[in-house]
Amino acid sequence: MLRPSGDPPYWPAGTEVVWREGAGPLGTGPLAVDATLPHFACTVTVVRDDADGLVAWLRCATPVMRAARADGRGKRDDPDTLFTTPLVQEHGTHAVNDQLRIAPTGQPWSVWLLLAQGSGDLAGWYVNLERPHVRDDRTLYTSDHVLDVVVSPDRTVVRKDEDELELAVAQGVFTREQAAAIESDAAAVEALVADWGPPFCDGWETYAHSRLSSP
Repeated sequence: MLRPSGDPPYWPAGTEVVWREGAGPLGTGPLAVDATLPHFACTVTVVRDDADGLVAWLRCATPVMRAARADGRGKRDDPDTLFTTPLVQEHGTHAVNDQLRIAPTGQPWSVWLLLAQGSGDLAGWYVNLERPHVRDDRTLYTSDHVLDVVVSPDRTVVRKDEDELELAVAQGVFTREQAAAIESDAAAVEALVADWGPPFCDGWETYAHSRLSSP
């Protein structure tokens, strides 16, 4: 039985759970080729879980499962079939940045605090727009909303993948009204960053750096 994140029982700190993004093309909606195929899934370690939200740690080299084009081409090699191409399951490892993922309860986004692998230097914040989370005993489920907001260490804000959101509408994944709601969510995130509200102001970068420094 799935329940909204933020409802008890909560996961104790240190518990390993699965963070899963949807099923089908980019985990977004009605064009799923195989409803059992996640767009992305990996194990994360719970840092905090309570009524306010979930905070979880994802370190580089963690095994991941993701969807790839069945024709062997790169995800963005053919924009005309980005959201309609058949998919296969691909196994790999998480790379580039260690992440502290912060998912406030009920929000249509999560904030991924990015730390450079090895040094722990702050690389910025990545706000993944997505469906509010639900969960079962050991897995958190969401689905990607394509558009993202990237916040650099100097707090400069840019939107990412606006072109892909347009393609998602053209290829039937979202209606124009749904896309407008996603853009509204992005604007709300941008306002939150401008005010430097939570979770940006909560000092999680200090925790994440200490996590990398520990044995």
